[in-house]
Amino acid sequence: MTRFRTVSFLGATVLLLHALGVPRAEAQEVVYVGRTGQLSARVPRLEGEAAIDGLLSEAQWSTAALLTGFSAYLPFDNRPAADSTEVRIWYTERDLFFGVRAWEPHGKVHATLAARDRIDSDDYVQLLLDPFNDRRRAFVFGVNPLGVQSDGIRTDGGGPPQPRGTTFGGSPPASIDLNPDFQYESKGHLTDFGYEIEVRVPLKSIRFQGTNEQTWSFQVLRFVQHSGYQQTWTPARRGSNSFLSQSGTLTGFYDLRHDQVVELNPELTGSLSGAPRSDVDSSWRYTSDPALGGNVRWRIVPNITLNGAIRPDFSQVEADAAQIPGDTRFSLFFPEKRPFFVDGIEQYETPNNLIYTRQIVQPEAAVKLGGKIGRTNFALLSAVDNTAASLSGTDHPLFNILRMRRDLSGSSTAGLT
Repeated sequence: MTRFRTVSFLGATVLLLHALGVPRAEAQEVVYVGRTGQLSARVPRLEGEAAIDGLLSEAQWSTAALLTGFSAYLPFDNRPAADSTEVRIWYTERDLFFGVRAWEPHGKVHATLAARDRIDSDDYVQLLLDPFNDRRRAFVFGVNPLGVQSDGIRTDGGGPPQPRGTTFGGSPPASIDLNPDFQYESKGHLTDFGYEIEVRVPLKSIRFQGTNEQTWSFQVLRFVQHSGYQQTWTPARRGSNSFLSQSGTLTGFYDLRHDQVVELNPELTGSLSGAPRSDVDSSWRYTSDPALGGNVRWRIVPNITLNGAIRPDFSQVEADAAQIPGDTRFSLFFPEKRPFFVDGIEQYETPNNLIYTRQIVQPEAAVKLGGKIGRTNFALLSAVDNTAASLSGTDHPLFNILRMRRDLSGSSTAGLT
């Protein structure tokens, strides 16, 4: 049986069939081939849900937008990819769904049950999603063939590569901050042709525009472990000064659910100290010091978020890796891993790490407000630090940081700190 696929310019035919009463599930899928310049894909809005089990068996996948025709990116560009890859996309008012089929006839697929953000040694696929369509920063949702996740924020021209995960994204290393952890589902499995992956991204996990009709930038990067090759959906030049500016677009987003997300995280910690009562009385006297604090995150609208913290507890944050100063004239740099500061940290990115939030040691209280309106990014951070962080040991250091950034034509930016 011969299988026919329509290409993107036949999208009107699909709409006509639907208008004439042909069920949408019976319409043929619309294909967008990156190698032939079909770089703007209209994503269908469908009803129902899909079980995230790694199997693209639900009816919605048959009418999802199909992206294929990948190009080689590393070690050479501007030629067809050696392996075939298909990415299917559809959405509901609450979720965005991705289905990936990756063919691998030339070698063995590398897949392990690795730790999160540690899939560099495996085959994997990166979904780079830019809901603001500014082509300067993007949410990165990475998944290996078994569904293990690696996620973060990729930025073009905003600062140096992050100390963690610098190989995630290839060589030379991309500027990807892997410290943010987004909530999304992913499952995958190996097949006789390669591997298959299913991903669900809740819209409440990302920031996006507040308008109704929306266009998002989108790119797919596939890494083939046994050869070291990288492949992209849209043809991308390695010599370009920006990778994200060469992304394609996703259209057709409307009536997205604008939930007001409020997260409360109360914390109660305590310490117990003991000391001899006196030189004469050898019995011990114990005193307790309970501390109540917490964090709040409020997404006021889809593109503006407010964060607050009172005496936050950072005891469960991953410990810093040991560093040995080779030249004591230069300060050591430690990546930011504390939850309050990590959320929306890409909005404070500046050349040469001008803003270094680790100078705020243990805040008594802190507040952040950030978002994007039109082509303007804004971020405000105010914090009152603990007395132990002051030179006198009795004062409360006060930090007030304002970061404004305006996107100009192309990939240029004007910023103020």
